[in-house]
Amino acid sequence: MTQPCPVWVEVAGVPSSAMTGSLVFLPFRIVYHPTTWVGRAVAWLAEGYREATAFERAMIFPTWAVLRVLFLAGCGLAYVLHAAGLRALRQ
Repeated sequence: MTQPCPVWVEVAGVPSSAMTGSLVFLPFRIVYHPTTWVGRAVAWLAEGYREATAFERAMIFPTWAVLRVLFLAGCGLAYVLHAAGLRALRQ
């Protein structure tokens, strides 16, 4: 008994457009999701900073600054990867 071929595999062995689209945007997704987690941590630290004492602010600020830079770098990299994925799909 032969099993039907999955939808995303073509007879010639070349992935279909649905599979190609998923693979093209995989690097974007790998960068984007952790970046959202870092963004939530940055927002949480900023909220704590607003309500903190002077000593607590001195302790929160370096962590917030490092995570903020990581968040901005992650957003930039995700944008570049998404644009590259769109270019790859258009070709």
